[in-house]
Amino acid sequence: MPLRAAVIGCGNISKFHFSGLEKASAEVTWVCDLNEAAARPWAEKFGARYTADYREIIADSTVDMIVVTPVSKVHKPICLAAIEARKAVICEKTLATSARDAFEIVQAAEQADTIFYTSYMKRFIPAVEQAKALLPSLGRILSTHIRAYQCWGKLWSEAPQEGFMHTPAGGVSDLVRNYGGGILVCGGSHILDLVCFLLGRPHRLYASMHIPDGRDYDLQAAALLETGNGVVHFEALAHPLNKIGFLRDGWDERIEINALNGRLEIYSAAWDQVATKASLLVHTDNATGQTTEYRYGPESPFDRATAFFCANIVRGEQGAQSRWTGYEVDELIETFKHSADEGQAIEVPWRM
Repeated sequence: MPLRAAVIGCGNISKFHFSGLEKASAEVTWVCDLNEAAARPWAEKFGARYTADYREIIADSTVDMIVVTPVSKVHKPICLAAIEARKAVICEKTLATSARDAFEIVQAAEQADTIFYTSYMKRFIPAVEQAKALLPSLGRILSTHIRAYQCWGKLWSEAPQEGFMHTPAGGVSDLVRNYGGGILVCGGSHILDLVCFLLGRPHRLYASMHIPDGRDYDLQAAALLETGNGVVHFEALAHPLNKIGFLRDGWDERIEINALNGRLEIYSAAWDQVATKASLLVHTDNATGQTTEYRYGPESPFDRATAFFCANIVRGEQGAQSRWTGYEVDELIETFKHSADEGQAIEVPWRM
């Protein structure tokens, strides 16, 4: 019998999750969104039931798995309710808008022994997976440079006067209200996850952030992160340069890992163009002097992540990805902000 899945949240990012569920042969039995017009096409496509109340889905004992894709500020009550009902959960990033809330969610899943994933799908980019496999051959890692440069238009020179990124006088932008921050949260969170995935949890960091006058969100976030595998030079930047990056499309996301035995360079494509753009890994072997390029065709990391999650859920096991993934990133984001505010290095206050 296929996994019976419900998708809560039918906004733009949900199409990648629906694609992954379809390719994993999961049966979508429910769709949920406050905006019925957004949910109805998916309900019709999959022959699923529609509701505006996620609690109706939680109460359905036939649902095996819940995919949570709305804005981060509402993840906590949905995830906690699903965990209490002993459903497997796949939650979009970021897990929560505070480290405390993220910790509470994951702790609940740990105590209930339910399967829980935060969908940091960039772990499943083919170039990243190959780099992970090659890491042991590098020997001691000396230094890593990792960045997310995303083209966000003219935000450095023009403050939006309306819409999602407008900060009203004395108020809060929709961006911060719904997600908790700017480029660090929206772009840098994936990169912080890759730091944990490839190099292990940082134990200390020293950060700097730029929040323009009249705005409540950051356009630049940079830090030195200390890990058991050397220092990581991190930066997330919202920029206006639409022709930079290895595909010259404004997306410049790369990782460079330098070690005693060689170097790995990872280049990834824009997250929402997975059907047309792909990733690249360059491996330099210091012993042989050879450089090998691993060029991959377009392949959705969302589909690969969902296949991994579903296969583990069918087996009834958490598998190689820890429940703590989403919490780890949220704790780093919070520590990042504290360090930038205080202007000094801070130990990461891991809660487990």
